[in-house]
Amino acid sequence: MGKAVLGFFVAVAATIVAARLTFDATSTAGAGPVSEPWAQDRMEFVAWNNEQWTAWIRGGAFELVPQNTRRWTRHSNVTLAFIDWEGELWQARIDGDTFVLAGRGDWQGTTERAGAIRYRDWSGRNQLRTLVQLMR
Repeated sequence: MGKAVLGFFVAVAATIVAARLTFDATSTAGAGPVSEPWAQDRMEFVAWNNEQWTAWIRGGAFELVPQNTRRWTRHSNVTLAFIDWEGELWQARIDGDTFVLAGRGDWQGTTERAGAIRYRDWSGRNQLRTLVQLMR
């Protein structure tokens, strides 16, 4: 009787382990930023000069980290220069719980309020991030 119970538990454990290994081997769960819980608190975007940057918000400012560390350095800034879904140049700044956007950084011209930044990531894909998603 004891061997049968032990054999049953070993069979159940082996089935669970095999199912998990099969899932990990065939699943695309780790393939994209949506399934990574930490990915939503940052954005990997392309700046006006086509350089790749990573940004998030801390203390009411954008924390900017360059991909090309030989040419640029990490810093904070109150504005963020990015390329939108249509390839247009925009600048964003934080105003309360929304973004204020200025086309081509023309803050004296027409600006618009937005709940999210629509930007192109390093691979050229259209992405969207809200202020809440970017705050740390």
